[in-house]
Amino acid sequence: MEKVLKSHRNNLGGLTLTIDNPSSIVFPQKVYKVTEGNLVINLVGSSGADIDFNNSIFYIGITGNFLIRMISGGESSNYETIKNASFYGSASNTEEGKGRFGLNALKAHNVHFEYLSFYDAQSMGYHLFDLAAVDNFIFNDLEVRGFGKAGLSSLDRDRLYKSNPHALYSEAIQVDSAYEGCFGTYGFSDSTNIIFNKEKKGLPKNADSKSKISTNITLKNSYFGPYTGVIGQGKIDNERYMARQYFSATAIGSHSGTGTPKVTIMDNTFENTIYSELTTTDSRLYPIHFRNPKLDFIYQSKNNFINQHGNSKKNGYLLNSRYVAWYKN
Repeated sequence: MEKVLKSHRNNLGGLTLTIDNPSSIVFPQKVYKVTEGNLVINLVGSSGADIDFNNSIFYIGITGNFLIRMISGGESSNYETIKNASFYGSASNTEEGKGRFGLNALKAHNVHFEYLSFYDAQSMGYHLFDLAAVDNFIFNDLEVRGFGKAGLSSLDRDRLYKSNPHALYSEAIQVDSAYEGCFGTYGFSDSTNIIFNKEKKGLPKNADSKSKISTNITLKNSYFGPYTGVIGQGKIDNERYMARQYFSATAIGSHSGTGTPKVTIMDNTFENTIYSELTTTDSRLYPIHFRNPKLDFIYQSKNNFINQHGNSKKNGYLLNSRYVAWYKN
């Protein structure tokens, strides 16, 4: 691993790593750049081996992405753990889909994410974690700051809500099934892509229209909020290219697919979730929202909601509702 990373002189743009190790991998602790191409990490093993980024920092420029494609996992007694990294993106200063972090997981299982920080790393219309028919995923101690173009005005957000609402409500963690189009079509033609079926745009391998939704998902001890600071490209160029993102993404949820996930959400803070002044009743804009819920399958407790917008009649468990969602306790 260290030899491969050294050969790229710490700019990992254009590098594809396929990891199928029976033992854990520890990255050399460094500051890495991801620019002039994507870094793609394919995780294909099922041994429960960990990926420890060893407190490394990744600067993602306006011409790169940090992409993980996962079909791996661990065992019930030995979870695969991905941990210890900070990602500075440039999503606020690029077109959608550039300067971002993105993990697509297809039918993976028994995975633990912890001690990961994201700053300006989520593009509008995309997800940090896109989960399709996965099982037993734990997110612990995430710090997620910033979402959307820098300085989005009220008018900008209202226009987006009218023209492309998904750009606003795209979750940081999307909980989904493995159906056609669940990952969009981004990167389907990439010859290194272990997720997509090349013959059908947007169709994941082993997709199933009756696929179960991702389930047994836990989000705890995490923070989602705004970001003001230097973007990844600024870090690369040693310039103060700033993001002033007054909002965070909706944190976790589903807005498509079938079936009801089992989800536990506790001891998190959700601050300044993005919204449109055109509506307070669209549950998809609440920090927690799930489509087609069952009342005893979604559990949220001890969460802190700061400066949120919504309608109390749409908050919490609602009988005969298409969504269960929270913007307050």
